[in-house]
Amino acid sequence: MQAQTSTDQTADVKPSVNPTKSNVKKHSPKKATLLSLFIPGAGQVYNKKNWWWKVPVIYGIGGTLLYSGIFYQNEYDNFRLAYKERIETLTNKDQIYNRYQTPTLQVIRDSYRDSRDQSYMWLVVVYALQVLDATVEAHFVDFNMNENVSLKIQPQIYMVGLNYTGGLQVTFKF
Repeated sequence: MQAQTSTDQTADVKPSVNPTKSNVKKHSPKKATLLSLFIPGAGQVYNKKNWWWKVPVIYGIGGTLLYSGIFYQNEYDNFRLAYKERIETLTNKDQIYNRYQTPTLQVIRDSYRDSRDQSYMWLVVVYALQVLDATVEAHFVDFNMNENVSLKIQPQIYMVGLNYTGGLQVTFKF
């Protein structure tokens, strides 16, 4: 029985875990970037910081720009066909376009094309900014900002000889 007792005591001893080795998964900026590249806003959700207002803003602005791009494309197509018909037949079947002179049809057509291009350009900018935001935010997830780091700027008055002079005192503490 003593043999069993001694083996039971050794069986109860658990291996020690080295506290210096971290079993916690490290936050990956690369993963946040890839998530945002494939699904807009997914990198912000992965970062778990301010995602609750960033994702609706991303989709709100992106949806508005996409809708406006589609709208301007449809109007561009309508005026392009009306202009083409006017050049070929000197009149339009659709009475709505007959009120415009030929040069005006061309200007309106070009205006819709430019607006479409700008909508899609801004959509690309918003897409790139949300990827950049997710990447930068992911780098700051593990960043430790404690109270020992500070920057203090104060106005200061100095006496130089018999004159007073003003300046700024900048104190950086880390």
